[in-house]
Amino acid sequence: MMVTQMTTSRSDFARLASDYLRAQGESRPIHYDEARDRLVVGAGDWTSFISLGHAFDEYEANAVPEKGRVLARRFWSSVRRDAPPTTADVMRSVVPRVRDRAWFSAVRRQAELELGADEGAIDEVTLPHRVLNDELAAHLAFDLPTSVMEIGPDRLSAFGTTFDELFARGIENLRQRPRLDFEQPDTTVAAYVSPYRDGFDATRMLLTERFLELAVKGRPVVIAPTHDIVLVAGDEDENALEAIATWGEQALLEPRPHTAHAFRWEGEGWRPWLPVRMHRAWQKLKVLQLQSFASAYARQKEVLEALLQANGHSLHVGTLRAFRTAAGDIFTSTAWTQGVEALLPQTDRIDFIRTNPDGSTTGAKTWSTTFEIARKVVPHLMEATGDTPERWRVMGFPLDAELDAMASQGKLPD
Repeated sequence: MMVTQMTTSRSDFARLASDYLRAQGESRPIHYDEARDRLVVGAGDWTSFISLGHAFDEYEANAVPEKGRVLARRFWSSVRRDAPPTTADVMRSVVPRVRDRAWFSAVRRQAELELGADEGAIDEVTLPHRVLNDELAAHLAFDLPTSVMEIGPDRLSAFGTTFDELFARGIENLRQRPRLDFEQPDTTVAAYVSPYRDGFDATRMLLTERFLELAVKGRPVVIAPTHDIVLVAGDEDENALEAIATWGEQALLEPRPHTAHAFRWEGEGWRPWLPVRMHRAWQKLKVLQLQSFASAYARQKEVLEALLQANGHSLHVGTLRAFRTAAGDIFTSTAWTQGVEALLPQTDRIDFIRTNPDGSTTGAKTWSTTFEIARKVVPHLMEATGDTPERWRVMGFPLDAELDAMASQGKLPD
């Protein structure tokens, strides 16, 4: 394993960050909170907390000519005026931003890694947000000329307002921006692409009236594979659904993908959706969904492994695997191995592997079942971690009778 050679101490980096803020006009007091590895800027009601962990890692990973750019990229938007903005300033600038819920979960775990078990400190850097459905949530931000600055709990307190008040105002600010017509890349198909490319295309899913006005067959179905692209079709239009699935595959190749889950308008909100199994677009949409799950679990696995290592724990963080049968069925699977305490992803299938007397797994006996059946038969061995997407801490190993019962009840394709 490659070990990064550190040339700057964390306290020296805190001084460099403080000097940069001062040079940009920050006049409030700046204090380095070493225990939480952050800068505390200001005092009283107008205080900001700037976590240094990610910025320090990026600074160390770059060559000397790039280090100054790292400081600018990480800290220029953290500079504040001597006084908090007026209510009018806040109301004019605030906008919502839609993200996949896995992002919020990973950010909180990363904060736990950097700040330890201090729940108060973690709450201070966790963005307030509104859950939209199983896969999406929205937070608040200031849309600045060259970047987007998130609004954390410290700023809400300083503004003297609530998240709900600002959220309603943010949606109106987004609605009042210049309106453009959705694009129709292929005029023979009633499938559309959002036109803005300003980083808020996915967030405009909150402006539901714009989607209900489109000439699609049936209820609108959307895919937002990046923050700059939303694809729209009707749930009764196979050709259009195939088109957006194909465009979604291409969009996922762009930098910084969002989520490729399909969502259908259900009257009160967007809900994750797939057509019936025999639909022409089912397989492509299912693969896009699995790509999003796999990406989210991979990000989560990386953070959890770092957190477990930092805390001296040896739990195994399981991997989500996807399979496609000769008949075209697609399903996910993970392995629960005897004697291995693990954090497993929530999958369609669980393979229970009983180790050989020497502890090896080659040729070992395996039982397979669905996740739902496992939860019914051995709930005492499984504990949800509360992450998004969900993981389960598994302890011990089922009895033979339980394994046989699960294998007989939960059949999945091989």
